[in-house]
Amino acid sequence: MFVTATLVGCSVSPAVQAAREPNYPKLDKAIAAEKKSGELHDGEVEDIAEAIAEGEIERAKGPEGEALLPAFGGCAKQVEGALEDRFDKGDDIGAVAASMLLSAGLVDEDEYVDFATENDPRPAYRALGARGLIDEDTFDLRRKMFVDLDERVRSNALKAALSAPSRTDFESLVEAARVDPLPAARTSAVRALGRLGGERAVIALKDIWLKADPRLKESIVDGYISPLTFEVGGREQLVRIAEEGGAGSIASAVVLSRVVIDEAPDRKAREIARQVLLRAIKLGTREDRTFAMIMAPSDKEVLDALREAKSDSDPGVALVALGRLAYEGTEKEKKASRDKLLEIAKSDDPEANRAMGELAGMSDKRVAPLLEKQLASESAFARAYAARQLILLGEYQTAAKALADKDANVRAGVACAVLGKK
Repeated sequence: MFVTATLVGCSVSPAVQAAREPNYPKLDKAIAAEKKSGELHDGEVEDIAEAIAEGEIERAKGPEGEALLPAFGGCAKQVEGALEDRFDKGDDIGAVAASMLLSAGLVDEDEYVDFATENDPRPAYRALGARGLIDEDTFDLRRKMFVDLDERVRSNALKAALSAPSRTDFESLVEAARVDPLPAARTSAVRALGRLGGERAVIALKDIWLKADPRLKESIVDGYISPLTFEVGGREQLVRIAEEGGAGSIASAVVLSRVVIDEAPDRKAREIARQVLLRAIKLGTREDRTFAMIMAPSDKEVLDALREAKSDSDPGVALVALGRLAYEGTEKEKKASRDKLLEIAKSDDPEANRAMGELAGMSDKRVAPLLEKQLASESAFARAYAARQLILLGEYQTAAKALADKDANVRAGVACAVLGKK
């Protein structure tokens, strides 16, 4: 947690005070005044961001509050105290706050298990407790919660099975993967089967694959790559999926392209995956092409395919190719790619914002004035995106304007981006 100006004997700046009230028009004016006078240093921006974050967490209400709180997931450590205080209120949003502490590893995985074992009457807290059912003496209860009427309880119980696999869960996991109406629950179930491993898991995942939607198929790929599954048939299933094409094919090729080569089957699988990714870059759908271009391990053939794609008629495909060449091409290609990205960023091209993001990720300061203009966009998404990219560039004082944004999601996302950089 940052040291703020609340220490005894320290004064609070007008901007921090406005953030605490909260009065966002007043905060906007205070930030502008401090920036003009030179008082808006990075530490001041951090203090404003902390005040915004703590206030949003404390005041969050109803469904909107539940939807807002996860925006602080990337800076949970920096707002740990505020999340703990919110948990102490005992409402549904307090359960969300506790879940964020769990996800960030700030509390033990079984910290809240009593809410499940003692059958807390609040569904959100019983779900929180289900996440902690990782000890053998709780596995019977965990399996009962796999079929609970509350989807949050089911989902968290299945996540617990993923953390602490048990052979006794096998049949229940297969059933959850097949019929649970919640996509997140099915995803956890198939990944837990992969963690269990063995030939039975391979057969079960192959059977589930037949009726799986694209999202679940990608999770089955994750299941096959699990060490206890990969060596007893998972490798062969991944090769089959990669070669067949369709949903899950590129994800399968990506994981195979990264396996540690210990023996001949691994070398063969990796080469098949490489060819699948090369083919996808050249001939796949837009989604497959861009995913393959981002994820394919670098080699001469991949770079040659990227060089061809940088002039593609699809601006999204061309931009991804330029982004990789800006990092991995020759020195001449790196400069030319960055210059082309800047040209796109300055244009009315639909990929202009993504080009700005690519340049910010490369610490190219030339994009800062373009991002600053986006802070005045009518689109809340564009304002938040621009502010986050400015923070990535270290332009805290310019990005600070977004901390006074009228949209709570913008304020929350930008405050977390500031705090998460420290």
